[in-house]
Amino acid sequence: MVRPTLVALAKRVPLIHFRKGSAGVPGAQTANQQISGTAAKLGHPNSYHHCTILASANKLHLGESLVREPANYISKATASVPSPIRNLVDVNRTVNVAQLRSAVGYEYLRTAATTLEDGGSTQTMQQRGFQLVNPTEKWFPGIEELRASYSSWDWVIGKTPKFTVQKELEVKGDEQDMKLQLCVEVEAGLMKEIGIQLPQSDQVVPVVTALQGKPYNEENLNGILGALKLVSASNVKQAINGSA
Repeated sequence: MVRPTLVALAKRVPLIHFRKGSAGVPGAQTANQQISGTAAKLGHPNSYHHCTILASANKLHLGESLVREPANYISKATASVPSPIRNLVDVNRTVNVAQLRSAVGYEYLRTAATTLEDGGSTQTMQQRGFQLVNPTEKWFPGIEELRASYSSWDWVIGKTPKFTVQKELEVKGDEQDMKLQLCVEVEAGLMKEIGIQLPQSDQVVPVVTALQGKPYNEENLNGILGALKLVSASNVKQAINGSA
């Protein structure tokens, strides 16, 4: 799926070159700045993949949407490597979404689906051009159910791979403040295990909170941090000693 898109992109904007990302998925760059993003979810019996192309995106809004709480994130998922981004219109002012969509479409028409080989005009003629469709329930019974499924919380958030968040905080003490580390294990998008530990210790003390089992997001994480900051260092020591 990605190859015809990137080939069409190269023909439309010749200054673009390709590289393979950390997961072996191709991406597109120009002047060492990323103009495409890819993601894949492989499983049995289905596999999912998408390719994003920055044509004339608002880079400020894009950056703001990707900001996350500063913390240590531990996961077995493929790491996302930040890189400088660039719009296609910054490379070629004549590029627009309609032309790019047409270029990508024609590249699919001339590319054999099974071999991914360029069949040229012969392959294009066999395809008999584009066929416009109306993605409605009348044309495609069941499509509304699929749309609802793929926009649901269970799919968008609940399929997130298991990960752990570690965040440092300080609690007030009579003589000196105590540094702690909050540990939150997130599974299926929910905060399953919440605990605290001393920086030099492997012992994790469970934190009793109504937020356990709730969705992981910055608001809930900051709610836990705010509550812990109100706890005194002496109470934390008692909890740690009592669980030992």
